[in-house]
Amino acid sequence: MISDLFLLLAESEPEGLMAVGSKFLLWTRVALGIGLVIFVHELGHFVAAKTFGVKCEKFYVGFDPPMKIGPIKLPSTLGKFTYGETEYGIGIIPLGGYVKMLGQDDDPRKMKDEAARARQLAGDEEVDDDQDGESDASAASELAELDPRSLPAKPVWQRMIIMSAGVFMNVVTGAMFAAAAFFYGVPYTPAIIGGVTPGGPAWQAGIEPGGQVVSVDGMDDAQMHFREMRSAILHAGLETPDRPIPLTVAFDSRNVQYELVTQPHPLQNRFRMIGITSPTSTTLSDSENAAPRSVAADVLTEQDLGATIVSFNGTPIDENAMVPGTPLFDYLNTHPDQSIQLGLRRADGSNHVVELPPQQSKWIGIRTAAGPVTALVTNGPAEKAGLKVGDVIEAVGDVTSPDGEELVLILAQREPIVLTVRRGEETLEIEITPDDSPQTLSPTYGTGDKASINAYGFAFDLPATVSAFDRALLVKGDELQPTDELKSITLLASNEYPDDFSTGPLAGLVEELSKGWKFDEVQTAAGFFESIQSLPEGTEFKVLAERAETGVIVESVVKLTTDQRVRFERGLGLVAAEEIQTASSLKEASVLGIRECRRRLGEVFRFLNMLVHGSVSKDQVGGPIKIFQVAGSEAERGVSAQLLFLTMLSMNLAVLNFLPIPVLDGGHMVFLICEAIMGRRVNEELEMRLTLVGGLMLLALMVFVFFNDLINI
Repeated sequence: MISDLFLLLAESEPEGLMAVGSKFLLWTRVALGIGLVIFVHELGHFVAAKTFGVKCEKFYVGFDPPMKIGPIKLPSTLGKFTYGETEYGIGIIPLGGYVKMLGQDDDPRKMKDEAARARQLAGDEEVDDDQDGESDASAASELAELDPRSLPAKPVWQRMIIMSAGVFMNVVTGAMFAAAAFFYGVPYTPAIIGGVTPGGPAWQAGIEPGGQVVSVDGMDDAQMHFREMRSAILHAGLETPDRPIPLTVAFDSRNVQYELVTQPHPLQNRFRMIGITSPTSTTLSDSENAAPRSVAADVLTEQDLGATIVSFNGTPIDENAMVPGTPLFDYLNTHPDQSIQLGLRRADGSNHVVELPPQQSKWIGIRTAAGPVTALVTNGPAEKAGLKVGDVIEAVGDVTSPDGEELVLILAQREPIVLTVRRGEETLEIEITPDDSPQTLSPTYGTGDKASINAYGFAFDLPATVSAFDRALLVKGDELQPTDELKSITLLASNEYPDDFSTGPLAGLVEELSKGWKFDEVQTAAGFFESIQSLPEGTEFKVLAERAETGVIVESVVKLTTDQRVRFERGLGLVAAEEIQTASSLKEASVLGIRECRRRLGEVFRFLNMLVHGSVSKDQVGGPIKIFQVAGSEAERGVSAQLLFLTMLSMNLAVLNFLPIPVLDGGHMVFLICEAIMGRRVNEELEMRLTLVGGLMLLALMVFVFFNDLINI
C-alpha cells in the first residue's frame, strides 16, 4: 500500500506534488502549534515541580496508554527517551499531555498504589499496607512517612503553585503568541459597514454603508476587527436575545449611537445577527476574478487577475475613502440594464479598460409574487409617506400586479413612485420620493427571502408563490397557475453539460441542484433563480407545486432559456477589504497581546455561562476534530492568524483545566484548598471516588464532543 502511494506521487504532475507537499507542511504546522500549547502547559507543572524538589517520572505530550488487540501489543508512543530520572515522550493519543510526579496519579485505579509508593522513606522499599488507613494521623507524622521527593510530602502552598503553574504558563505564552502576531502584523477585515441586509435591524435603523464600528456592547476599539464585532454580537444575542445591543458607528468626524435588537440568522436560528456585512474591496481575486459563465468571465482575462478597479464610466474611484467601492457598487445595483466601463490597474502596473455589459437573466417560465411589506427604515421615505408593515403592493404606477423581480427592477431606477397598496379592506395610493441612500448590496442580498432598494426605505417578502407562468417552457406535465406554492425543483439526471461542468464549482452546483431545491426560509425562490444562471440553455427541471385551492401536488417538467430581464449580479470576483494591524513597538505589541488574552478569556467565561444557562446548542460545541479543522483554516491564513488561534486555544485550555472537576488541575486545587482549611489531607477514599466520577464525566464529555464533531463534519 505504501509503495502504491509512492508510485502515485511519482506519476503526479509537479503542481500536484507541490500541493501534497504544501498540505503536509500545513498540517505539520497545525500539529506543532497545538502540541506547543500542550507542551507549555505541562512545562509549567514540570518546572514548578522541579523547583520544589518533586521527582518527575514522566513528561508526555499526548497520552500513552497500553493498547492491545488480542495478543498483539500496539505502540503507545510515537517516540520516547530518558534523561536523568524523567522519561520524555510523545503519546499516541493526541488529546492532551501530562507530567507524572511521584505520589500523584489522575487514574483512580492507581491512586492507592501511588499513595503507597509515596509513603516510602528515601532508601526504604515499601511501607506496610495497613499504613494506608492512617488518615487521622497528624500532618507532621504523615509528612514524616512520605518520601521527601513525592508530591504529597510538599507543603500545601507549594502544591498549589505546582498545580496552577500549567494554567499560568498558558496565559503567559498566550499573551506572547498574540504579541508576536501583532508585532509581525495581523491582517484583518476592519469593522466597516460594507452594506446592510434588507429588512435587518441595522437596515431598519437607517445605518448606511461607509461607517466604522468603534464600539459594540461595551467593547471599544478604534481599530476593531469585523470578526471581533461579529463575535460580540453573537455572544450578546445568545445570552439575552431581546436585549438591545449598543453600537457606536463613526461617520467621518461624527459618532452615531444605535441600540439594535438582534434577529435569528436565516441559516441557523440560534445564531443572532444585526444585518451588517463586511466591506468589499475594488480588487479582483488573484485566483478567480469572475464567476463561471458570467459576463465578467467573458470580458476579464488572466492578465486581469489581482487587478484593481480604479474608475467606472470615466469617474475615478477615491482609493482613500473608507469604502472606496461604494459609488461603484451603488451604480451596479441601480443600473443593472446598462453597460459599464471599468478602468483597471493590473498587477503589473499597466492600465486597462473593459466594458461590462448587463447580465442577461435565465428563467424557467416561472414568475413569483411580491409579498407584503415586512420592514420600514425608521424615519425613512416610505415611513414618512405613510406606508405600513403588512401593506400589499398591488401596483407601481401603471404596472399592475408586479411580480417580485419586476418590482425590484422598477425600484432600482430610483425615481419617485406611486404605490397602490391594499391595507386590510382598504386600497390606498402612496407617493414615495427616494432619498440618496447608497445601494452597495444586491436588493435580494442574503438568502433572498426579502428585497429592498435602500433609497425607498421599505422591504418586502419574496415568497415562493407563482404569480405567472409561461407555458412555452413547459416540457410536460401540469401547467402552473397563479397562487400555486412551489415545493421543490430538482435538476433532472438526463441533462447533459459542457466539459467545464465536470469539476470545480459548476460540478458542485449540479450536484446540489440534483438533490432538489426544497423551498423554505433558507432555500428561497430568489436564491434558486440566482443559482441557475450558470446552467446552459435547455437544462430541464422537475417542479413540484401545491395548488392553493385544493392542496393537490402538481408536477411539471420545464426547461431553462434566456429571459428578457437582467440580473443585478454580473460575476465580478472581488476580494474582501483587508488591512494589517502592526504594533509599532514591543511595548505596543505587549499591550495588544494582553488585550487579546483578556478578550479570549472573557469569551471562554461567557461561553461557560451560556452553557450553564442552556443558551448554547450542541452544534456550537466543538471537540478535537473541530479544533484541528479551525486550526487548519487559520494556519492557511498565515502565521499571524495561527498565532492568534494559539492564543485562543491557550486561554481555553487555561480556563477549562482550572474548572473544579477532579482529574483536572482545578479539581486538585479544590482538594488542596480543603486541606489548607482543615489542616489535613482529604480522605483518600473520598478523593479516589470523586476522581473516578470526574474521570467518567470527562470521558463522557470527550465521547460526546468527538461524535458531535463527526456528525457536523
